[in-house]
Amino acid sequence: MNFLSALVFLTILPAPSRFISNEGRQVLYFPLIGLLIGGLLYGLDQILSLAPYQEIRIVGDVLFLAVISGALHLDGLADTADGFFSHRPREKILEIMKDARIGVMGVLAVVFCILLKLAGVTGIIHSQSLFWLIIAPALGRTAQVIGLVLVQHIPSEKTLAENFYQQGKYILLVLCPLPFAILFYINWVLGLVTLLIFVLLITGLLLYFKKIIGGITGDTLGAASEIIETVFLLIGGISVSIY
Repeated sequence: MNFLSALVFLTILPAPSRFISNEGRQVLYFPLIGLLIGGLLYGLDQILSLAPYQEIRIVGDVLFLAVISGALHLDGLADTADGFFSHRPREKILEIMKDARIGVMGVLAVVFCILLKLAGVTGIIHSQSLFWLIIAPALGRTAQVIGLVLVQHIPSEKTLAENFYQQGKYILLVLCPLPFAILFYINWVLGLVTLLIFVLLITGLLLYFKKIIGGITGDTLGAASEIIETVFLLIGGISVSIY
């Protein structure tokens, strides 16, 4: 039930309403949903590899990442960029982030995010390190669990799932090591480097959010997910040549 609830929240995939819960423990399964998204992306990539030219494959992969989540996290990235780069006081930043309209900084954030993902997927395909298509989305969703459990939530009338904020319930982090376990199995050095980069990145992002607005919102979690997914797609494109 909680797995299906997480699936419905994080993706556009359907599930029978009788199996949907909103108690908050769904966040436990976010890393698994990330791995599922990555697995679907890998499968789609194999199909698109049959396309007459590679650009279709690359664009198709990045388009899938946006569509599978209903562009929910990209919307969070845009709202966060509009608010944080407005250089306004905290309350004004939160007000800007609640605004349904997208500003110049939000547009730029989304455009550059997509362009960087295109570059990352291109590198992954050329280096044949296709396992990163599975790992990067999983790390993005793992970051959400860490934020939901470790950082204070800033209430917002725009919040989609208030009960998902589970600060202090550390048991919900139990599946977060899964993406790293896969990497350690593939190459322990690569797994260790990835873990260190992830820890530094998620720590920096969460501390930055806390400094600017005092905690996290759904928008900042979406932004963190997009940033981490993008960074590890880029890393994936160069990892084979390094290791």
